[in-house]
Amino acid sequence: MNFKAGIYIGIAIVVIAGGALLAAKGKDAVSQAESRKQGVLEAEQNMVVYDKSKGIIVKINAAAGDSVKQGDILFKVKTAEGADVDILSPNDGLLSKIMAKPGDQLAQGMPIAVVQKTSYYADLYVQEGEIQKLDVNKSIQVHFPYLKRSAQVDGVVASISAAPQFASLRMTRERGQADLSMYLVRITVKSNSDLLPGMTAEVDLDEIVD
Repeated sequence: MNFKAGIYIGIAIVVIAGGALLAAKGKDAVSQAESRKQGVLEAEQNMVVYDKSKGIIVKINAAAGDSVKQGDILFKVKTAEGADVDILSPNDGLLSKIMAKPGDQLAQGMPIAVVQKTSYYADLYVQEGEIQKLDVNKSIQVHFPYLKRSAQVDGVVASISAAPQFASLRMTRERGQADLSMYLVRITVKSNSDLLPGMTAEVDLDEIVD
C-alpha cells in the first residue's frame, strides 16, 4: 500500500466514523439547520386616516414617540359644519409618526398619523414535512441569536397559509427532482426593551413538543 492510498483510506474511515456518530446522536448538521427557521422581526403599524368631512386640526394631544392606548384622543378637529370631532388611536402602541399640525386643513381619506402596535411578528417559511408540528394559537419559543446576550421570548403562531410563491420551487434529491411545498407561518411576540424591528428571529422546530 503506497502513502497516497493510505491517506485516502484514513479519510474514508474518518468520514464513516463521523457519519456513524451523527447517526447515533440523531440529526446531522444539515438537518438541524433546516429545523431552525429564521425571519425578520417586524412591527405592525396602523395608519390613522381622517374619515370625516373637511375640517381643521384644532389640537394634537400627543407627540411622536408617545405611548398611546386604544381610544386615546390623538387629534381634535373642527369640521366645516362647525362640529367638534375627536380622532382616536386605533390600538395600543407607539405613536411613531404625525403627518399634520394644528391649523392644517383635512380632507376625507387624508393620512395624519401612524401608530405602531405593541406586538411584533416574524414570517417564517416551513416545509411540508414539518408543518404538522405547528398549529394556530400554539405557544412557541422565539430566539434572537444576534443579541449580545442570548434571548428568547414566548411567541404564538398567529397564522399558517400556503406560500404560493414556492409552488414551483424544486429541490435536488438523491433520486432526482421533487416538488417542495412550503407554508408561510406568522409568529407574534410581545415587544420589550431588548427587541427592535429588523432583528433576526429564530424558531427551532426540534424544540416543539407535539
